[in-house]
Amino acid sequence: MTLLQSMSRKEMLGIRSVRWDDARRIGGDDVIALSVADMDFKAPSAIVDAVTERARMGDYCYTYIDDSYSQSVSSWFSRRHGWKIPTEQIVPVGRMVESMPAILRQVLKPGSKVLVPYPAYSPTPAAILAAGCQVVPWGLTLTDSGRYEYDFAAMDSLMDACDAAVITNPHNPTGRVWTRTELARIAQAAASRGVLVISDEFHADLIMNDYEFQPYLTCDPAASAGIAFNSPGKTFNMAGLEIVNIVVPDDGLRRQVHKAIDDAGCHNPRFFAQVAAQAGYDKSEAWLDELLDLVKGHVSMLRECMHGIKGARLIEPEGTYLNWLDLRGLGLTDGQIEERMLKAGLVLDPGTDFGPQGSGFVRICLATTTPIFREALGRLAQALR
Repeated sequence: MTLLQSMSRKEMLGIRSVRWDDARRIGGDDVIALSVADMDFKAPSAIVDAVTERARMGDYCYTYIDDSYSQSVSSWFSRRHGWKIPTEQIVPVGRMVESMPAILRQVLKPGSKVLVPYPAYSPTPAAILAAGCQVVPWGLTLTDSGRYEYDFAAMDSLMDACDAAVITNPHNPTGRVWTRTELARIAQAAASRGVLVISDEFHADLIMNDYEFQPYLTCDPAASAGIAFNSPGKTFNMAGLEIVNIVVPDDGLRRQVHKAIDDAGCHNPRFFAQVAAQAGYDKSEAWLDELLDLVKGHVSMLRECMHGIKGARLIEPEGTYLNWLDLRGLGLTDGQIEERMLKAGLVLDPGTDFGPQGSGFVRICLATTTPIFREALGRLAQALR
């Protein structure tokens, strides 16, 4: 019996889904939306049960996170990734995009420069700008073999001018899972310059075969001066319940983080967040394994589809449930690509949403049902051939 309970397109349109409702407004009722990083599956039954039981209490008061939560987080990362996070290092909050600007304002001076690898998840530069800081782009290199790498030749001079860096691990949108060696080079360069590194690790649990998630904070002793964000939101399709873990090994920096989020009023996750997250971490591991098998199958289907489209290239994913597609060989503008897809009834994320380095690319979400995904691939082929 499958643990994944799918949502139909009709059901998705009934819950005010950002992905499906936004797509319907521009593409009509028949559109297929594979853009925003949400799933078309119900959260694990343990999470649904926990939230339902919590709702029945009827008193939706202000709440706090108790110690058992951090124990669940630490146990999960120990089992899945061999990372035993000391519970005192975990600072729960509601959303990264609320807390990151608050932290940057607390630890940096106004106008400080923050290094960001591009293409970049768009809320990251937005959060940096909201903190009154400047974004310094650091372009990733796409090799001839179709794999993204850090441009270490450019790193030193760029980092010389910066006060902080925000990386994404695994990388969104390209799907790279960074190695210990790669991350350690960043950590050592940052430590020698007093640069704070913040690592967005929201997709840590979504790793493909033959790859292994490497937490930034354990890649090298120098990395312990940094900060990591992770969350069960992407892992268990519960992003709307809003709970995030900030991991801060350094005691002094952690005090600054606490002050920043307290001052900003974003220190408490939402009412249903703790029970939902613990039901995921403690009871839903098999559900995640089944999801990963489905995503891997969808990668195979997408790979076959792309082979049939001259000038299109699949960037092989190592992690996340998203895929980055290189369409530059088609000779089309970004506007023409989007227009063709919309005409075929398909909405994906334009590559330019991730910065100018994304021109000629699109991002597609793989975490949907196989019937929807199969139909979407037919529309993709129709749009691009």
